[in-house]
Amino acid sequence: MKTQADIIVHNARILTMDKNLPYAAALAVRRERIIYVGSEKQALSYSGPNTYVMDCKGKTVIPGFNDNHVHTLGMGNFYLRPHLYGMSCREIIDLLQREYARAKPGEVIMAQAWDYPFCPDPRKELLDRAFPRNPVLLFQYSGHAVWVNSLMLKKMKISRNIADPKGGTILRDSGGEPTGIIRGSVLHSQHRTRILKRVLSRSMHRRLLDIALQKYREAGITSVQDNTWQPLTVWLLKRYQRRGKLTCRFSCWPFGQYGLLAWSMKLAQYDKLWVRKGPWKYIVDGAFSPHSAWLMEPYAGEPGNTGKATLEPQKLEHIVRQAALRNRQLAFHAIGDRAVREVVNAVEKASADYPWITRLRLRLEHAQLISPEDIIRIKKLGMLVAAQPTALSQPEKDYKLLGAKRFKQIYAYKSLLEAGVKLSFGSDIPGEIEYNPLEAIERAVTRRGSFAGGGADRAREETGRARKDAMRDSYEQSESISPAQALYCYTMGSAYAEFMENQKGSLTAGKLADLVVLDKDPTRVEALKISKISVCMTVVGGKIVYKHV
Repeated sequence: MKTQADIIVHNARILTMDKNLPYAAALAVRRERIIYVGSEKQALSYSGPNTYVMDCKGKTVIPGFNDNHVHTLGMGNFYLRPHLYGMSCREIIDLLQREYARAKPGEVIMAQAWDYPFCPDPRKELLDRAFPRNPVLLFQYSGHAVWVNSLMLKKMKISRNIADPKGGTILRDSGGEPTGIIRGSVLHSQHRTRILKRVLSRSMHRRLLDIALQKYREAGITSVQDNTWQPLTVWLLKRYQRRGKLTCRFSCWPFGQYGLLAWSMKLAQYDKLWVRKGPWKYIVDGAFSPHSAWLMEPYAGEPGNTGKATLEPQKLEHIVRQAALRNRQLAFHAIGDRAVREVVNAVEKASADYPWITRLRLRLEHAQLISPEDIIRIKKLGMLVAAQPTALSQPEKDYKLLGAKRFKQIYAYKSLLEAGVKLSFGSDIPGEIEYNPLEAIERAVTRRGSFAGGGADRAREETGRARKDAMRDSYEQSESISPAQALYCYTMGSAYAEFMENQKGSLTAGKLADLVVLDKDPTRVEALKISKISVCMTVVGGKIVYKHV
């Protein structure tokens, strides 16, 4: 007797991401697995009295999106805190005064996602005048810098007499006084404190997770590779799984620079399909926005600034060698070309003694600027690039920071794919403020972002249409990829990055039934309309977890 399916999807345009069967008209699901992909007639033969038969009426079905780099609790918190992106310094002050009108003396004023193109001169004095009785902590768009007032500087024990910490920078005025902007590794303690406060409050911990899971379902995200960093969240995820409330699969990352906390992640309970152990994460440099990504050559207009290393080459090599001995996958935050170069150097040196390191799929997270000669080395060493096309949102800012020559080389997705480097896609929410995979795919295809910035109350200066058009053309034409390639990176590419390509990433018989129904085919619509495509349904493990009505 033929197996009866729980769900049959038919009358669909199925983009399988399986190179052996790229397209299909129907598929059948039994429990958590796909049992058939192919023709209408064959799929419908699996129907029985209890089968849910879904007529897609020509809609498109794809594998569930797999976000290669998220901060789930940070994402939940992002949607609870005031959001400062796109605001001028004055608008930020006005918003915070409204949001925190009832704040008690000593209560910390906290918000996130301010950025320099909109607020070019953030200083502690602005915050001191607005909040004379409250410490203020405002995280910059990248998460690698903060803007604080004098009370927060005091709380952080930072004064004019304190030297810059290793891997960090305290910006100072001409007299040596801290300006209120802090970059780099000095923020690790602030991140650790914020994470612990979230998870130690049970109600807040659940609330943040619930917010993120809802966003994932609505966006068609069925798997995430999460900067978890501590075991209490793993335990909460397992609890949700046992109760049938977990609607997304997780791989959970320890943060290697948190030492004891990273080792404590071993104490949590994991499984092979829903809540898995992920790579150890390390941060090698900062980000473009706060001028702290580690570069081979200085930032444009800043002759003495090439960014800063959070991990020096000797330490990097030690970390890589220890990973080889333990057969452990690593994920390195490396945005600048010098940071990428030093990680590749460390892996290359270690490979002489531990040749199996090429099988560990060591990851370069972000890798927004890569020297062309290093791309071949990345391929040779079996390394991966886990990129986030959401970072393409502000090309004009990148142009000003890096100059015309390097601007053509950033986000080198086409070059990586042509060299045979395994490439995956994700969002880095809330390090980037977009998380919708369809928006990210559109950016990877069109390389279109906003070429003008500014708050609503600031006059926008015309910088020259001819220069802007030339900049846009060189940016868009150099490293654009096709919609099919971008979809593959967000599905099979991300599955490969977490050693799960045999379980998910394509709609193939035997794999997990994680799939998304879209109202249009991303490979057939106009490129600038990909982000307008709607998610109609999200299915995880054969269960419908989201349905647009």
